[in-house]
Amino acid sequence: MWNKLFLSPFFTPIAFILCWSLEIFSVCSLHPQEILQQTLDGAFIDVVAKIGYIFLVVLLFFLYRDFENKMLSWGIYIFLTIGCFLRESGIQHCLSKTDTTPFKSRFFLNPENPMYEKILFGLVLLLILGVIAYLAVKYAKHLVKSFFKLDTVTWTIAVLCVTGVVSKIIDRYPSNYRKAHGGVSLPEDVYAVFQLVEELSEMFLPYLAMLALLQFHFLNKKQAN
Repeated sequence: MWNKLFLSPFFTPIAFILCWSLEIFSVCSLHPQEILQQTLDGAFIDVVAKIGYIFLVVLLFFLYRDFENKMLSWGIYIFLTIGCFLRESGIQHCLSKTDTTPFKSRFFLNPENPMYEKILFGLVLLLILGVIAYLAVKYAKHLVKSFFKLDTVTWTIAVLCVTGVVSKIIDRYPSNYRKAHGGVSLPEDVYAVFQLVEELSEMFLPYLAMLALLQFHFLNKKQAN
């Protein structure tokens, strides 16, 4: 019974909504400053996210036989997972001697930043974007078709992608709001909720990826039997 529920296409969307909502409502009962404390580097949410990426790397090594092209597909997922872990750990703030945001547009537009750093980080950024583009081209058609066929893994990946995109939109909203309103920031309580939603959404990303890997593994095992 539990195996059937876990392999249902509706398992991940329902489980994610329940867990995410529970976390949001429990933390939102705090005062704005207490909410913001939960979103800082080294706080509970940040630690849980880092642990998730560590578990994801371990799971990828454990399930490496599930990948047909181990040197390419498996290697790409390891590369992206380690990259996400390093980003979550704040490595981007330690790479440049002159700026704390080497992978943002303002870093490349700042004339005070060295050209060699711009070239180096530009190449790294192009590599990451190239890997993501490769995965999009390779799987986009399959994911669209399988989504409407209620494929379990596809639905989990859809939840993962939507969560990642939404977290980035929410991350940029306070800054965009301030620019659009002449430097006036969001009210503190509203800003705290935005920060919480963004950080919690990012926290769930490695765990959603693990769900997709496990579902893919058990579905393959079920078909083999």
